[in-house]
Amino acid sequence: MKETVKILMSRDGLTQAEAVKQVVDFFKLMKDGIEHGDDPWDWQNYFVTDFGLEPDYFEDFIFRLC
Repeated sequence: MKETVKILMSRDGLTQAEAVKQVVDFFKLMKDGIEHGDDPWDWQNYFVTDFGLEPDYFEDFIFRLC
């Protein structure tokens, strides 16, 4: 998830606090959704759409749930 923060800062010009907040907010929503039965691969699509990053970066988010 640190890589996602770094990319958001460099690519989008976000401050570290803004990038961290965006990543943490997404992760909390994703975690809550998956715990309530959402398909993790649906969240991968949301990730790609929200962050504009390759799905490879999403693996960091999924591994955090393990």
